[in-house]
Order: sequence, then structure tokens, then C-alpha cells
Amino acid sequence: MMTSTRSKHAQAGGFLLEALIGVLIFSFGILGIVGLQAASLRHTGDSEYRAEAIYLANSLISKMWTDDPAVLKAKYDSTVGGAGYVTFKNDAASLPGVVVATNTNIPIVLIDPAAPVPQSPSVQGHVVLVSVFWKTAGDTAVHNYTTTGVVGSNPP
Repeated sequence: MMTSTRSKHAQAGGFLLEALIGVLIFSFGILGIVGLQAASLRHTGDSEYRAEAIYLANSLISKMWTDDPAVLKAKYDSTVGGAGYVTFKNDAASLPGVVVATNTNIPIVLIDPAAPVPQSPSVQGHVVLVSVFWKTAGDTAVHNYTTTGVVGSNPP
């Protein structure tokens, strides 16, 4: 009778230990899921800003297509700072980390007259490079989207 009483006391608390280990494993699983959710939200935000930058750059090139090719450099080139570039720079201020007042992460627009365009000798036009920058809060890197295009027309 004495041995059966000792074996009951020797196993007292075994179930509690198993339950605590189970809660610990479950907690690590929940922490992992929360970490994945946070990373997912961060990547979703970055893709939102990248899509906005793509839209802004392509929209500017589209505006250039409708404008007079003779005034493209004076109006849109960032080294000249014309009215079209100032409007584009202010539009890009909707991205995080772009501060127009201090010229922080402002976009770059370069227009290089290319006559003829290297890919198509029959086209007279301008090679345009547009770079849009943004920097999210808490991120150390400045992200960018850069695109090039040819704005011009076929000669008569």
C-alpha cells in the first residue's frame, strides 16, 4: 500500500508541466503569426507607394507626349525647374519622405534631346528619365522608381 501512495505523489504536477509546455509552444506560434502579419503590412505599404510612384512617373511622361516637344526641357527638366516640373514635384510630395520645402527626396526628371532616337532612326524626339523617391517612417533606405521613355514624333 505504501508503494502505490508514493507513485501517486511522484507524478503530482506532471500534467501541469505538460500544460505549461503546451502554452509555451502555442505562444511561440502566435508570436510567429503576429510577426508575419507585421511584415505583410510593411510590404503592402511599400507596394502601395511603389504603385503611386509608377503612376506619377508614367503620368508625367504622358503629359509630355501631349505637350510641344520644343518646350519639354524648359518646362519639365529638373535642372531647369520649369512649371511642369514644379507641379510634378508637388504631386510627388504625396509620397512619404518627400519634403518639397527642403528638397528632400524630390523627383528627378532629365530630358536629353536625341535626334535620332537610338532604337528608331526615323523618330525625332527626346529621351526622358524620371526617378521618383520615397522613404517610409522607420525605414533607413530611400526607395525609388526610375523609368525612361522616348517622347517625340515621326518626322513629316
